Amino acid sequence: MKLPRRLLVLALLALVAPARAQIAVEISIKQRLFILHEPILATVSVTNQTGRDIILADSRQGQWFGFQISSEGDHFVAPRDPDYHVPPLPLRAGETLKRTVNLSELYDFGDFGIYRIRANIYFAAMDKYFSSKPTHVEITEGRVMWRRNAGVPGNAKNAGQTHIFTILAHQHGEQNLLYVRVEDQDRGTVFCTSPLGRIIDGAPPEIQFDSGNNLYVLHLISQRSFVLTKIGVNGEYLGQSHYSAPKTRPSLRKLADGTLQIIGGHREEPVSTNPADLPPPPKLSDRPPGLPRG
Repeated sequence: MKLPRRLLVLALLALVAPARAQIAVEISIKQRLFILHEPILATVSVTNQTGRDIILADSRQGQWFGFQISSEGDHFVAPRDPDYHVPPLPLRAGETLKRTVNLSELYDFGDFGIYRIRANIYFAAMDKYFSSKPTHVEITEGRVMWRRNAGVPGNAKNAGQTHIFTILAHQHGEQNLLYVRVEDQDRGTVFCTSPLGRIIDGAPPEIQFDSGNNLYVLHLISQRSFVLTKIGVNGEYLGQSHYSAPKTRPSLRKLADGTLQIIGGHREEPVSTNPADLPPPPKLSDRPPGLPRG
């Protein structure tokens, strides 16, 4: 496949890293192992070491903010939108700014494997690219525990569509994490791939839909401690609740009006909206200003 000219330029210039960069670029990704479509949050730090105030801005030669991502075999991953535009960023002499983006929204990680990632900053006044040291992530697939189709009700967004809900388990180090994925395979849309928290081996989750086809997942996270997560029909994260069950395992029961009720557990303080100590997938509107929209 013929690469766009901009990607070829990035690939060549990223190999020429000055010994003393006038603009220092660093990239940080907290974890290394992801499942397909999971948010990959990358934090980029840019430090102005030119000795003067500067402005980073797009030019005819290229966008000032971008990434160079390649898979095994040095196959480059193109951005979803190669013509994105980023507002100019002023940097005072010696100043460092950090920005966090979801690479899964900007680039199509469509295959399993190991990916090499650099952050690239182009400074038009010097006609130079400054690149971070590379970091690596691996994308794999979790173990499917449960999968169902559900229609979107007429009073909801995407009414009439059929969405696929999948519950997956995935090993992260010593922890086994539970995930939910909501997608429309006919349209090629993935609404979310979200962590729900730790799961105990040998204790499968209880999973049910309510009358609006919102998904409820009840699973054991530690001895006599359960978490109930609600996911909307379009993949919205609708919150979690923590339950203790000192005597019997709690269960879900559907009432006559189609709502779900938990039986046999005592509700504790709400769990943080940060399941498994991982942030929920960011929305485009949540991005800091000055970042590309994929």
